[in-house]
Amino acid sequence: MAVNIAIYSNANSTSKSISVGFEGEILAASNASSYTTDIDYFFKFNTGARTDDNIALGVKLNRGLSDLVLNGSRQSAANDSNAYSDITDMITDVVYDYVHGHTADQWSSGVTVQNPMQF
Repeated sequence: MAVNIAIYSNANSTSKSISVGFEGEILAASNASSYTTDIDYFFKFNTGARTDDNIALGVKLNRGLSDLVLNGSRQSAANDSNAYSDITDMITDVVYDYVHGHTADQWSSGVTVQNPMQF
């Protein structure tokens, strides 16, 4: 089951969508050995939108409320290293990051630059 979020741009009279799903899959990742189970549950954010320099926006995965969008260490909308207070806050911050992008090393998180979503 997924939640679809539509973002509308008044200036461009167009909209983009982001899909958020709660997944239970076998997760193959570089740090998979640090997990104790074969199946991981996570939130999967996906969009077909591109950045304003025409780069595809990738899938973002969150394993929980403490897995912050900027390199797992910082929230995107604010200089905050605290875990999200609830699922709504997590979704709002990830959507904010997709729409607005972020600078390189934003909030000293070590991330590479991501341009804003293209409308």
